[in-house]
Amino acid sequence: MKFIIIGLGNFGSTLGLRLVEDGHEVLGVDENLSIVNLFQDKLTHTICMDATDELAVQRLPLSDTDVVIISIGEDIGASVTTTALLKKYCSTKIISRAISPVHHTILEAMGIEDIIHPEADFADQLATRLIVDGALRALVLDKKFEIVEASLPAGLEGKTVGEAGLRERYDVSIVTILKKQERRNLLGVKV
Repeated sequence: MKFIIIGLGNFGSTLGLRLVEDGHEVLGVDENLSIVNLFQDKLTHTICMDATDELAVQRLPLSDTDVVIISIGEDIGASVTTTALLKKYCSTKIISRAISPVHHTILEAMGIEDIIHPEADFADQLATRLIVDGALRALVLDKKFEIVEASLPAGLEGKTVGEAGLRERYDVSIVTILKKQERRNLLGVKV
């Protein structure tokens, strides 16, 4: 797939690097030349431009892109202006980052359906890891449901799922069980 990421701060650059690592094409856009230079050899393409400039946005390869992600983090005005320009000239999927409830409301009013909140999402995951003993990772689905990857409590070792009685005791459903596998390197030594 082909992505354009506008805003190469911590979130945008990390997302871009991961997408490239997974074999996708990423055009990274930022108005800061030193940031663009930092990622010019790591992302597929980089451009230094002001994404609030209508002529500059028109020159982006929008028709040859699958998804545009606006990951501008600090400047709500720049984020909203960029989003408006992309809504005007882009017919592909737009994902926009919101940094506050008001910012979210504005993006929603503009018709953006896919609004992300990376800081809030990570805070939810971290809270679950801190609260749930043995939690390794968490995916918050909504206020009522989460998927949590957790290590097996010592008291449950050797018990079947039925014997553990997790549903009856804690109203927990097991989605899958990951078993530890012995891993060895090329020399046959355990790692």
